[in-house]
Amino acid sequence: MKIVLINHTHPNATHVSALRMREFAACLASAGDRVVLVTGPLNPNDAVEAPAAFEARFVAHSWSSPFHVICRHYSTPLRQAAREGRIVSPFRQLVIGASYLLRGGVFGDWRTGASEILPFIATRFCPDVVLATFGNTDAWSIAQELAQVARCPWVADYKDPWSCFLPLGFRRWMAARYGDMAGMTAFSRAHARDADAWFPCAKEVVYSGYRSKTETGLLEGEQKSLQIALSGSIYDGRSVELLLEGLALLSEKRNIKLNYAGNDGHRVGEMITRASSSVTFEDYGYLDIDSLTRLQRGATVNIYVRNPNSLFQQKLIELMAIGRPVIAVPGESEEARELAEGIGGTLIPASTPVEIASVFSELRTAQMSVDRERLRVYSWSAQTARLQRFLSTVV
Repeated sequence: MKIVLINHTHPNATHVSALRMREFAACLASAGDRVVLVTGPLNPNDAVEAPAAFEARFVAHSWSSPFHVICRHYSTPLRQAAREGRIVSPFRQLVIGASYLLRGGVFGDWRTGASEILPFIATRFCPDVVLATFGNTDAWSIAQELAQVARCPWVADYKDPWSCFLPLGFRRWMAARYGDMAGMTAFSRAHARDADAWFPCAKEVVYSGYRSKTETGLLEGEQKSLQIALSGSIYDGRSVELLLEGLALLSEKRNIKLNYAGNDGHRVGEMITRASSSVTFEDYGYLDIDSLTRLQRGATVNIYVRNPNSLFQQKLIELMAIGRPVIAVPGESEEARELAEGIGGTLIPASTPVEIASVFSELRTAQMSVDRERLRVYSWSAQTARLQRFLSTVV
């Protein structure tokens, strides 16, 4: 198939929002599909190719990899200030509401740049299908516009719960704007259930995969300290506070080292200081996958913060592949527990300081029982095959 993937986030961005479309684009191309990946620039002021320059690169392109097209970023200071929270209420809400009413979204700066390149993609690439991920509604609008010009179906990728990320008065009206979608992929079963209330089309659950090589077993040597690896977003920070309170309750005073990987290290460090915690803290920042895997595999336990408004299971699947015990704070969903049980990994939900302390008191370094064959179902290649089958039915 000839497939166009659309994502606002540049594939090299140090943010998880770049991951899904980047990995699917690479896997689809490796599997023999021809793929065009359309994104925004890495930085707003980056220079981008003029549409006329695409032709030579397009002709010379080897389709064993995706053909990446970057949209020009047109500055819209008022909308940008509104979505970044730099306008006081109620003026911020007025700007956001007007943007949805007039433009169908708050990322018009990116959508304007995309409109310049859509004719080239439609007439020169002639896609069979377009897939756009919802981090903002403008990605779906771009897919809709491209599909109309190219006369092909488009599919919506459902990442964020509609009721959590759309203004209250615009949800039903905005959903109706995308009534011509040919189908929908969802990050999880919970996403699909949430989407059913707004979109009646056919849906397929396609999980985001794991990137590390599966490896299980004991760590070399006996750990003298309790090594904790915390990775990913911490959201409002309350879960990190619960973790620190739980560690303070440990009766066995062990040397505790908390290693953090992600974009919120400064906030985690501040919380440790405010709590006067005795844990040793190290902030690794946003790591490449190999470095992140080494950090997580060297931990006694891996921890992540669950946000009930973010329903995808990507973090859980990646940590299950590491082969170490995983603690979810505060708690986890039934779907996550079923996934962990099916894989054979150790997932421990903990929602109070007492529960967290109890987990660490009983935790011992032991061999994991992850079933590698069952885990491979959640690899990027296996989930890409699932995506291919669904897109084929749509086409």
